[in-house]
Amino acid sequence: MKSTPEDEMTEILIGEAVTELLETRAAISWNALLQKLLSALNKETSEVRIRAIQRAIGEVRQEMQSKSGERERKPSSVESEAWRPKLH
Repeated sequence: MKSTPEDEMTEILIGEAVTELLETRAAISWNALLQKLLSALNKETSEVRIRAIQRAIGEVRQEMQSKSGERERKPSSVESEAWRPKLH
């Protein structure tokens, strides 16, 4: 699958945000990435980069929602074993 220039710019900006987190030795998480992108959006003046940052923010939020839904659907191993009867 070929990437569009917009896709490539979005990926570059996500990479830049992750690199900034790594350089400051910050914890890498979806929330930290989202905060970096929001901060970049507030500082950016280039229309092309603004649109790419907005796309990146949308992708991160979508991923965060997806991961949140997975946690709600998948019980942890402790929870899944709680309903099982104990065999002696």
